[in-house]
Amino acid sequence: MFSIIDIEDVPSCTVSREEHIRRSDFQKDASDKFLQSVEELSGNYSIFNGLTCGAELPDSVPFASNPKWKDMPFGAANTCGNASCGALQASVVINYFNNIASPSSKMLFELTPTVLSVINTLVEGGYRSWKLENKLGAMSAPIATLDAIYERFPDDEEVQACTSLDEVFEKFGKPSGVGTNFFWLDNVIKLFSLDDELEIGRDTRITSVGKILQNLSRGIVVPIRVENSVYLADPDHKGGHYVTWFAIEDGNAVIVDTAMEKSCGIYTIPVSQVMDAITAGPGIAVVWDVEPAVSTLSQLTINDFLS
Repeated sequence: MFSIIDIEDVPSCTVSREEHIRRSDFQKDASDKFLQSVEELSGNYSIFNGLTCGAELPDSVPFASNPKWKDMPFGAANTCGNASCGALQASVVINYFNNIASPSSKMLFELTPTVLSVINTLVEGGYRSWKLENKLGAMSAPIATLDAIYERFPDDEEVQACTSLDEVFEKFGKPSGVGTNFFWLDNVIKLFSLDDELEIGRDTRITSVGKILQNLSRGIVVPIRVENSVYLADPDHKGGHYVTWFAIEDGNAVIVDTAMEKSCGIYTIPVSQVMDAITAGPGIAVVWDVEPAVSTLSQLTINDFLS
């Protein structure tokens, strides 16, 4: 017998200090290489002109505004309606996995998880980072508790002297969202790849513009992090956002965006604007490579896991 693999099998974000450093180094290297690839093109993205290719768009998109979850807490700070794009992006990606998976893969993997199960796995796994508004130091506990704050600041006498959450919040401010951990989607990709040797932050990232083009031309989606001010062409719209690049249409990128209910979740903008939005972040470009999972899911046969 075999156990069905589903989103709840994504491991906790907590790893050893050595592993965290290793992953962070891989992430920095992948980001630096992607930024260099973009710089080498000097804004010339003519390689995308005249192309129409990509993955089939989803029949439905999970929107942040859905009443089923929009008012739910998204970890210790904020709500799903305001901050859950990392979880909803993963839901979009897993739905894509289901569309390309072989019949045998659908026997081994649960590829139709509920949106709520994806949200809960992310939060309970500690992938939703937050901090006290007036104090440095990120935390990942699913909810704010006195014990979690004590543990984060073991040598801070002022914190340790607090006897209630209200006292902590009065002195240091209430929980404030930092963002969804970049390594969340890396771990989702690794889970569905069935490859224990896959290196988080290295084998799960794209390092060149050419690789984006290659994946899209093969019908493989490209999840990305974008800077809203550039992505939306609105300097007042600050912060990062997680979306999924599905296709190319003659120099334009076709994006599935879980914040865009008015356009049924589809946003089409010039490739140059997407590239600028990816590289406008705070010193890091995050572009995920789901090919390892796609290779496994699309090619798996029943003999691969019954033997």
